[in-house]
Amino acid sequence: MLQNKNDQYPDTLLVIGGVNVNEVRTYIDKTNIPKILVSYDSIYKLVECIADKENWRVVVDEFQYILQDSSFKSEVEVKFLKYLKEFPYVTYLSATPILDRYLEQIDFFSNMNYYHLVWGNKEVVKVYRERTNNPISAAIEIVRAYQKGNFPSVFLDGKTYYSKECVIYLNSVSNIINIIKQTELSPEDVNIIVGSSEDNDKSIAKLGDGFQRGRIPLKGEIHKMITFCTSTAFAGCDFYSTCASTFVISDCKKINTSIDISTDLVQIAGRQRLNCNPFRKYLTFIYNVNKEEIDDETFQNYLNKKVSLTTKEVEANNNEKDSLLKAKRIKDCLREQKMLQYQDSYTMYDKILGEFIFNKLAYISEQYAYELQKYNYKNGLIIKKQLSENNFDVTENQGYGVYREQLKHIVKTETFVDRMAQYCEYKSKGLCFDMVSFTLEQKYPELKYYYEELGGDRIKALGYKEKELKNEISIRHSTAKIHYELNKIFKSNMEFTTEKIKELMNEVYLKLGIDKKGKASDLEKLYGFRIHPCKIPLDNGDRKNGYRIIGI
Repeated sequence: MLQNKNDQYPDTLLVIGGVNVNEVRTYIDKTNIPKILVSYDSIYKLVECIADKENWRVVVDEFQYILQDSSFKSEVEVKFLKYLKEFPYVTYLSATPILDRYLEQIDFFSNMNYYHLVWGNKEVVKVYRERTNNPISAAIEIVRAYQKGNFPSVFLDGKTYYSKECVIYLNSVSNIINIIKQTELSPEDVNIIVGSSEDNDKSIAKLGDGFQRGRIPLKGEIHKMITFCTSTAFAGCDFYSTCASTFVISDCKKINTSIDISTDLVQIAGRQRLNCNPFRKYLTFIYNVNKEEIDDETFQNYLNKKVSLTTKEVEANNNEKDSLLKAKRIKDCLREQKMLQYQDSYTMYDKILGEFIFNKLAYISEQYAYELQKYNYKNGLIIKKQLSENNFDVTENQGYGVYREQLKHIVKTETFVDRMAQYCEYKSKGLCFDMVSFTLEQKYPELKYYYEELGGDRIKALGYKEKELKNEISIRHSTAKIHYELNKIFKSNMEFTTEKIKELMNEVYLKLGIDKKGKASDLEKLYGFRIHPCKIPLDNGDRKNGYRIIGI
């Protein structure tokens, strides 16, 4: 977010890793009204170089991440809040603030004035919800659809608009790498926007030449067909695509990839900034449900034991008299904070205080993650309720009904019967649903083949079952071949005995590999010949029953 804002407003100073205190001082000295964009990790540089902080104003934008990110880097948030105490004017700002019940547990925010702005003229974002057992597979299907040119579209004011770009929000670098590998995306077609870290850069580089961590294009710059974003771009960033659709992938079985409906999803919905993009107010949310849920009592017991262990651990570590042993405990604690991310306890070593402390932010964050997975993702009804409460539109909209149907078939894996039935229904509705039919044809080419061969009514009569459709087509094709061969043998006004007709038909069946016995009556019943009974004279003067071919 900071990088994106700095790109758009070059008169600001971006203070992140790699920027030193002298650069900050130089900028402040040469600038009439300094505007500094600083990350949580680099706030100490401002504290160090700004002696008189009286007239400085600090705005902590998207401050809900103080809690959300505490599951994996709460020590950064703890230090950040301490540094902010040195500034007399600090505003914590968010369009999607931390829920009150969590905010009230954070002592730092006690006794602060709280302002709630009521907005009028709100834009409503339509959310298309798709629950699936495997959200990552759905993401792969989305990419493959775009690779095939199977772009979702809307028909507005007499014109069809195609979404030839998409942004996929997925909070897992490893999953993004996996999707790119499986779909064989080229560097020219994908923009990978993830956090700036050596590990991320190494992972991306393993994809091959040309792959690297990307940045958000500015207004007027070229956008790639596929853009992947992790949480580094969930909030505050400005995207200026003219045609991008937005997909949010939430894997509830992994805490760090689970998208919070009440915060992250609301943030993501506002990323596309251009009014000319007809897809900017529509978002596809693909999620699963964690089957390995625990009940509230079990979770509370787990928390109580962890809190008790932390209290004892903090006390024992701070009271340790052996300097070598204490140094080892400090080293172990710092390592566990980074590697285990407070899985075993909430014990944290505070380098500023020089002592072990109870990390309450990590404790609150774990409660928050539990509630998110248990309640927000429990089922589709709760998903819909939560989205509605956050000013999303989850009702149907006729103008975008075709767009929604296309998205549904792009992201879902349906049974053959379901997709065949849907395809026949779309074909029966005519021109307005041609784009949905095309979407299905691109993903399942056999649907068009069956429809053209048999027609909607016959397919329906066969129950939309693929085995029945194949059998019907096989019979029709076989009949056509038999008819062709018989036409070469049985001509108008020719006469054949019944035995001779059977013999000739058996030869045709044998030639075509069809297990069937010839019957004279089948010429008329099955193959359309017009025949009439007659007596056929034999060489010995006898006459035998037979048929005259009247017509074909």
